[in-house]
Amino acid sequence: MGKRGAAVERTRRRIVDATRALHGERGIAATSWEDIAARAGVGVGTVYRHFPSVDELIPACGRATMEEVALPDPEAAPALFADTAGDEARLARLAREAFGIYERGAPQLRAARRERDVHPAVRESADALEASLAALVAAGLEPLEPTEEDRRVARALLDLGTWEALREQGLDQQQAVAAVSGLLVARLGAA
Repeated sequence: MGKRGAAVERTRRRIVDATRALHGERGIAATSWEDIAARAGVGVGTVYRHFPSVDELIPACGRATMEEVALPDPEAAPALFADTAGDEARLARLAREAFGIYERGAPQLRAARRERDVHPAVRESADALEASLAALVAAGLEPLEPTEEDRRVARALLDLGTWEALREQGLDQQQAVAAVSGLLVARLGAA
């Protein structure tokens, strides 16, 4: 890639990063092209030149978010628990995996969940998050023979809203993982 190509790519990345930040702060539908241009430090025409419509910009933002969040592949979820020794370690790994996703991309994930109907690419991202979390819960709880209610409780405890509430209460990532995995151990009677 030549100097011009690298400059074009840097500008595109600034626009995508600015858009993602605004989506996380204000919401997807509330973000205007003017807001994006101002945040990216470019003119509105530059934004349109790189992304002529939301049908180009929103998917580019979704791809960047999914790269950053690094969702586990649902089919690979069981392998994430293969080397855990004991139920408590397994439940701690489950909480660490779920909360790690939020640590990497909470603002954008929150926006995607809240505004999933704003664009098909947003719905795809929200669906991918849910599929990944469902697979993590299923794989993490599988040897504990959970009831359907246990699964629903575990999913609620591992939700983005729970993670945010724990963080707002001053718990760091490690403390949040310990709190939720402790609740899951108590709920499931894990050994």
